[in-house]
Amino acid sequence: MKRLGLLIAVPFFIVVLYLFAALLGGIIPSVKTVSHNNEVRDRTIYLTANALHADIAIPVDAVSREQFGFLKADGFPLDNPNLKYLIIGWGSRDFYTSTAEYSDMDFATIWRAATGDASVMHVAPGGDISKSDNTVPIAISQAGLERMIGFMLESFSKENGKPMVLPGATFGYGDLFYEAVGRFHIFNPCNVWVSKALSRAGVSTGLWTPTTYSLLLHNWVYH
Repeated sequence: MKRLGLLIAVPFFIVVLYLFAALLGGIIPSVKTVSHNNEVRDRTIYLTANALHADIAIPVDAVSREQFGFLKADGFPLDNPNLKYLIIGWGSRDFYTSTAEYSDMDFATIWRAATGDASVMHVAPGGDISKSDNTVPIAISQAGLERMIGFMLESFSKENGKPMVLPGATFGYGDLFYEAVGRFHIFNPCNVWVSKALSRAGVSTGLWTPTTYSLLLHNWVYH
């Protein structure tokens, strides 16, 4: 019984410790955050977050259309007049490409994501998302937006200079998956990538933000 109790207690305390570290990591500002306080923050991006994962929605304009022009050749509706935002995220290849809904999750994909998996970039089309319940607006400058786009483009794994699309990997609404740079694991999940992107844009971020609540907590406290 004592051994059984330890088998139950140890994983429980590991999870509690992880979540507590995420809480502190969200509150404590990162010293790596780039400060650009003199820039006029006249552009708005959005965090789109659910219980596990966050993406960044960037406005579609002349700059983003040019920088992400490769999407069009892969079937993305880049010229659709109703397209207002590119919703971009990074994550575990196995988990991200197979779990459109929570009901799609299984132990094998969760275990692989936690212990280490190849990564992918996901790009989805968005209309007017400004009034959506799961979006958080963040003001940045035009220069900050361009630096963020640069970071995002660096996250695509490339062959002969071109991002490598995953054939057939889609949730069915014009979205695409691409091979990505970096390895996903429990200490380097999708939400840490989001923090890095925000930091590149000059937005204050937490020291370590592995969960969506740590991301959103820092935004609530400091913005």
